[in-house]
Amino acid sequence: MTTIPRPDGETVHNLLKTRVAIVTGAARGIGFATASLLAHHGARVVLVDLHADALKTACATIGHGATYQACDVSDWNQQIALFNHVTNTLGEVYLLVCNAAINPEIALLQTSDTEKRAQMASQVRYNYLADEVDGQDDSEQPSLQRPSTQLFDVNVNSVVFGLKLGIQYMRKAGGGRIVVVGSAGSYVPIASQPLYSATKHAVLGLARSTAHIGEVIEAGVSISWIAPWLTLTPMTEGLQETTHPDTLKSSPEDAAWAIIVAATAENGNGKGYWIQGRMISEVEGAYGQLAGQLMVPENRF
Repeated sequence: MTTIPRPDGETVHNLLKTRVAIVTGAARGIGFATASLLAHHGARVVLVDLHADALKTACATIGHGATYQACDVSDWNQQIALFNHVTNTLGEVYLLVCNAAINPEIALLQTSDTEKRAQMASQVRYNYLADEVDGQDDSEQPSLQRPSTQLFDVNVNSVVFGLKLGIQYMRKAGGGRIVVVGSAGSYVPIASQPLYSATKHAVLGLARSTAHIGEVIEAGVSISWIAPWLTLTPMTEGLQETTHPDTLKSSPEDAAWAIIVAATAENGNGKGYWIQGRMISEVEGAYGQLAGQLMVPENRF
């Protein structure tokens, strides 16, 4: 793995000034830190999240001309409307940061109340293997309740939609950059969060494979991704690990800098970056050498 230093502010400003950037899941956490960093360095940033009030507050905090658009990124039509709105009001999109994600499973780790945790563990929303049943009416035969697939709608489908739309719009503009926010859970198992880990494995494979499609490369679109390890965001609040002095932790700004690295790297297409504390490591080169013989070319099925 290669350790990557943070670029200096002047370099970032020169590469991103006046560029139009869309950041999803931008009302807080990594998305907010990324939008703030981009806006501070001259990009014309559009913050995207579900709730307009939270976005309005975030934009007021960031300043630097940041704007917002409320959007459910798991909805295809709303994403189309988002790209049309941004293109019509600000111009061609140069950078898309696919950051929006949810993780209801983590709530099991955020409570110290044994009784409450047991109750939550019996619900498929938090534990997809739970024995929760449907059919409370005496006339109905109880059956196992279907696990929620909302995580896949938000964490995976939104990235599928974002990649397709981003590539289409950037192709017309002569190129651009897409950065997908994965997770350590894109690479390693997380027994306490299997569905979340599955979605993050999925977006890694999606980004990794799409980056190597010939028409994407020919269109001048660069796709890369980041994999934050433990990051101190609202999603991880209450986890015991966040308060342990020996645990390596990152701030949202640490992850945002990795996104900046991915968005500005020369020859950055198909690259992935781990964030551990303040350290940014490019991992795809080492992985590619290890797995190169197993990679399937675009034209071989």
